[in-house]
Amino acid sequence: MKLSTRIIATVALAGTAMAFTSCKREQDANATVININGSDTMLQVGLGWQAEYMKQHPEVQVAVNGEGSGVGIKALINGEITVAHSSRSIKESEIAQIKEKYGKEPVEHILGFDGIAVFCHKDNPVKEITMEQLQSIYAAGGEITKWEQINPAQTGDIKVAGRSNTSGTHVYFKEAVCGKTADGTGREFKKGILSMPGSAAVVDLCMTDKTAIGYSGMGYVSDKVGVISVSKGAGETAYEPTVENVQSKNYPIARRLYAYTVGEPEGATKAYLDWVKGPEGQAIVAKEKFVPLQ
Repeated sequence: MKLSTRIIATVALAGTAMAFTSCKREQDANATVININGSDTMLQVGLGWQAEYMKQHPEVQVAVNGEGSGVGIKALINGEITVAHSSRSIKESEIAQIKEKYGKEPVEHILGFDGIAVFCHKDNPVKEITMEQLQSIYAAGGEITKWEQINPAQTGDIKVAGRSNTSGTHVYFKEAVCGKTADGTGREFKKGILSMPGSAAVVDLCMTDKTAIGYSGMGYVSDKVGVISVSKGAGETAYEPTVENVQSKNYPIARRLYAYTVGEPEGATKAYLDWVKGPEGQAIVAKEKFVPLQ
């Protein structure tokens, strides 16, 4: 689906869901509400789950937001939501806060998988990149700052875009691409990387700026933006971020998509998460260009 169409569809879907929710509140003040916040990457698939589940279960209101994985987990800790969507695993410090406040462990639910696509302008002749080159572009101390250092067919300074530090995609990309130093310390991002407010903003920049590079979930791939295939090392095959390449583990930047609850979910929340993990929920995962559970 084209990016512009996806954005329009997302807005329309959100508006429909909001109107439906408002209507339901008027009809039944005692309806069960499942509040969800978290991963921006998972917002579109979350809205898809919301719409279909509420059609089938009008007695349940599902409210979905996508302010970032860190924001969602913080809201879960604070008791503001029922479920936190996250595109990175929960941190030990966050687990400790939940245990201290509630006396329960957070429970992890795997809802699907995602490949992190590397975007550029569609007219950029650079079609392949290695993990080492990506690290040199993004990690502190990396020496690649110009496109000709990757491919002489493209010249000029690279405008490097990333995500805010509340984003699970930011956290995962830092771990997977920036990696660690020889002593095991995690490498930081370079200074000066543009902090974009969401996945769509990263893609929009790469659509309009011929010097840009950015990363986001593969659900944002469209024919309006360039996507660079990634190889594990020099001389190895470079793979596109596709369902098949993530499932086969050939694509080197892939991750799980999570939901977290405080303790084991019960009642309507358990039924909803079971549905998401089941055939109907996983069909929506595939529809949104993510990788369903196998």
